[in-house]
Amino acid sequence: MPLFPIVILLSAALLFLVQPMLARLLLPYFGGGAQVWAACLLFFQSLLLAGYAYAHALTRFASLRQQGLIHSVLLVLALCALPWLLEPELTTEGASPLLGILKVLTLTIGLPYLLLSATGPLLQYWFAARFPLRSAYRLYALSNLGSFAGLLLYPFVLEPYLPLAQQRLYWAIGFVSFVLGLLLLLWQLLVSKTAATLTKVAVAPLSLQGQPWWRWLALSVCGVVLLLAVTQQLTQNVPPVPFLWIVPLALYLLSFTLVFNRDSWYQRSIWLYLFAISLVMAVLLYYLGRQFDLFSQLVLYLVLLFSGCMLCHGELARSKPAHGALTAFYLVLATGGVLAGLLVNLLAPLVFSKYWEFPLVLLAILWLITLTPWRAKALWQNTLAAVGGVLFIGCFVLAEYWLGQHDVAKSRNFYGSLTVRDVAVAGNWQRQLIDGTTSHGAQYLLPELAQTPLSYYRPATGVALAIKHFLPADPTRSASQLQQRQLGFVGLGAGALAAYGRAGDSIYFYEINPAVINAAEQHFSYLADSAAKVEVYAGDARLVLAEQWQQQGSKAFDILVLDAFSSDAIPMHLLTAEAMQLYWQHLLPDGVLAVHISNNYLDLSSVLRNQATALGLTALFIPTPADQENPAATEWVLLSRNQRFLTQPVISEAVRPWPRVLKTEVHWTDQHSNLFRVLK
Repeated sequence: MPLFPIVILLSAALLFLVQPMLARLLLPYFGGGAQVWAACLLFFQSLLLAGYAYAHALTRFASLRQQGLIHSVLLVLALCALPWLLEPELTTEGASPLLGILKVLTLTIGLPYLLLSATGPLLQYWFAARFPLRSAYRLYALSNLGSFAGLLLYPFVLEPYLPLAQQRLYWAIGFVSFVLGLLLLLWQLLVSKTAATLTKVAVAPLSLQGQPWWRWLALSVCGVVLLLAVTQQLTQNVPPVPFLWIVPLALYLLSFTLVFNRDSWYQRSIWLYLFAISLVMAVLLYYLGRQFDLFSQLVLYLVLLFSGCMLCHGELARSKPAHGALTAFYLVLATGGVLAGLLVNLLAPLVFSKYWEFPLVLLAILWLITLTPWRAKALWQNTLAAVGGVLFIGCFVLAEYWLGQHDVAKSRNFYGSLTVRDVAVAGNWQRQLIDGTTSHGAQYLLPELAQTPLSYYRPATGVALAIKHFLPADPTRSASQLQQRQLGFVGLGAGALAAYGRAGDSIYFYEINPAVINAAEQHFSYLADSAAKVEVYAGDARLVLAEQWQQQGSKAFDILVLDAFSSDAIPMHLLTAEAMQLYWQHLLPDGVLAVHISNNYLDLSSVLRNQATALGLTALFIPTPADQENPAATEWVLLSRNQRFLTQPVISEAVRPWPRVLKTEVHWTDQHSNLFRVLK
């Protein structure tokens, strides 16, 4: 018997340990945002469904000995597939980022993950055959406990101390151990003396007639949609650190562990009361999340998630079937997970211009728990739930109307939700580009002011000083050469930096989000009115620059601007040592790298100072306080070895002391980076 808990714990830990590990690996190739995690969850939920379907088919149509033989062969084949995990083929080619992620994950981890997914229901079925008088559902709780432990192991043990290559190696060693343990277990069950004691377990028909399968499906869908929606809200303005992916998923699994381990741990009235209170905070968080500090956001969102999951999974535990329908029960739950992933990843971006799945799933859970047919006698409770739900969604509708009455355009795609909105600031109307809840540029609507850059790019900011006062290190460089500057801008926004272009300049923007390009070209005039020659490259800046280096050589930039960090959720792969080396391959030796580091939650100054030291550069910190027409303070860092430019009085007078003490241990590479060390 000890092998049952050992193998199921190890399989569950490996099952959920690999999820953040591979998502972290894929981040640099698909935009560096939380949407990568949502796409990965869709893949993992789909493979979970496939694993449960395989387990259900195996137990229905094969004898116990045949089950062991078939599964053993597949385990050996999975071992042969491990080299693809150790040396993955990463590519962004494909019709869409979502399809690209699914393709890479299928080739990298497909078969091993499928077999890990099938382990839980198969081991519970075999346990019921070996110990017919004991409950196999305790193994399900143990499986979720292993998943919980595996998730927490990643952000606290693996990610902080091991590079990605070693993480994959240790996971592969763990998978080999799992395969050996499971093969030993199968030998004990089917070959040793205990084989004679096995009892055939009756398997229920797949139709599940007489079972509340529709409610199982609805509860499963709501639980996973809530998980994805809360994770999206958490990481919309907070950096996409794996810890913020893992904690919500860990709480989701913990709720499963609690309710399936002991029936008494689910008290509907207590969790419903806590969930109802959390609904009030949901309205505030949805519209005013940036007004809360990081810790407050984390606590409020997680309380909302955990109470909602306890309701969904508690109701599932109350209605779980007998052992005969065990694999079919899990098949329905896994189907709900896949449907939820499809709703969030495919349907929601097509139907909604904002993240409306967040309030809608909260309403669905409230009504699903309270307005069920067998609770119709509690008329007052049903009435209260219905009225409360209507008031809840009404608050969102009114808030959306009040905030959106000056919206010009809205769009949503894989990279996020985008809004173009006209706002009155200090008596003048500005048009703002808002990604989620973060402004990514603004422009005056008055024609005579339209070419005055605003927000993070206004005159006297670090980037404005760099562009306007750039001087080459060689004073003999001709005036005609100075009038033909090469300027590179990573991050387009509204295109405000194009206003600093002069006749003869060539400006190259790099923007990953096609919706941002469309908004800048259609709703703002910075690009069209610039005196410089402007080109916009679609795609991840680092990947495009690497491709240009291989095909064309250096772009010979005088100035390269990194403006991908004005949102609090930053793409870390743009600040690693390897990225810095790429930038300086495209910069002239006396060029300037200007980096925008304004952030509510992170202090990126140590990252840049250490990178500058490694490359032999001087780094200067130039903050600009907020003013009446630009309510956002801004911080820029200029890196260069061009002392003629750096020592100009106009630059020196703008420089300020670094905001925090240097952390010499903060050094980011493609294989290792840790956001916890740069949290403010």
